[in-house]
Amino acid sequence: MIKKQMLTDSLEKQKQELKELGRTLFACPEVGFREEKTSAHLLSFFQKNGISCQGNQSLTGVRADIGERNGSGYHIALVADMDAVYAGSGDNKQAIHACGHSIQVADMAFSMKLIKESGLLDETGGSVTFIATPAEEFIDLDYREALVQAGKVRFFSGKQNLIADGFFDDIDCIISAHVNSEENTLFDIGSSLTGFTKKRIIFTGQAAHSGALAHQGRNAMHGAALFMNALSFLKEQFPPEKGIHIAPIITACSGSVNTVPDQAVLETYIRANTLSSLLEACQSLDDCANHCALALKLKNSIENQTGYLPLQQSEPLIKAVFQNMLNVCPSEQILKNQVSGASGDIGDLSYLIPSVQFGFSGIEGQIHSANFTIRDEESVYTNVVQVVLGTIYDLLTKKELQIKYDDYDIRKNAYLTDWLGI
Repeated sequence: MIKKQMLTDSLEKQKQELKELGRTLFACPEVGFREEKTSAHLLSFFQKNGISCQGNQSLTGVRADIGERNGSGYHIALVADMDAVYAGSGDNKQAIHACGHSIQVADMAFSMKLIKESGLLDETGGSVTFIATPAEEFIDLDYREALVQAGKVRFFSGKQNLIADGFFDDIDCIISAHVNSEENTLFDIGSSLTGFTKKRIIFTGQAAHSGALAHQGRNAMHGAALFMNALSFLKEQFPPEKGIHIAPIITACSGSVNTVPDQAVLETYIRANTLSSLLEACQSLDDCANHCALALKLKNSIENQTGYLPLQQSEPLIKAVFQNMLNVCPSEQILKNQVSGASGDIGDLSYLIPSVQFGFSGIEGQIHSANFTIRDEESVYTNVVQVVLGTIYDLLTKKELQIKYDDYDIRKNAYLTDWLGI
């Protein structure tokens, strides 16, 4: 029987190649649904290593498979985000891998190579699938709306499109990883991500001369201002543990200095730690906007853009990953159950399939900023892949760890109808 140490030894021998793959991917940042170079690099990597792969998944995503694709064995998915973010402004605005997604892709792709070479799947059965998903960052929304209107995608997130298209229907569990900004630890485990939805609130009034006939107008900006004030009072009613965060901004206003504005537009994300808290906050915001408009005899409308569900990590998978982290570092260097205000579409997958997303350190600068750099390649590449390989080994060799949701079809139907609105 293949020993876990053999995987670690193989990684040690090939870690320079892993780092080179990481550098290549880090050097070609591309934002959501535009990850063509990244996709080409991945397809070339898998083809060179004799791994079955497919491109053009939700436009630019990549899937690769090893093991019994259609067999009855346990099926693990290694899921990684592909896209970059924009940093800077004006002429200095450019794509950069300031969220570390290129690291995820390199780590999970290289894990596939090492698992295939080890022969572990031949001995244990089962299968492992790599899925690189585009467009995790919720940005560039006008471009994504144009893709939807053109029928090229149905949703703004790569994972949401892939879920709807059935790409996860045969998956039993998901392993993912994401860079963190911690300096005094090597890993984090069991951390939370909030869910969010986006709202656009439009107040509509009546234009009029702001000097002579202001009383004949209905000032839409007054509605926006009243709403902002009312919302600041409303937020005091949300308990801190619900993680509800609402921060609207005014994005448009009609009129001029001598005209009563007849339209004002606000936009905001609503974030919360659980789906029930998110829905509660959404309803409270809608009520607030509707009644502010009514109080000033204005009209209003609310446009909703589906975001991401909160991350629900699987406790058995957390334990399996944690045990493999201990092979890299002592427990004191592992941060547990961190509460984060960030969001990710891994949350949508976690509702459907047992999922784990652990964090790793090794970067400098701020996430989502132009000063983001990789400080420690050993941490972001070698250490992460060792944890992934060890977790895969345990899942494939220990039947008691092979968890799955037997009600996947029910969960997916509810997700498609109640969340995505299909």
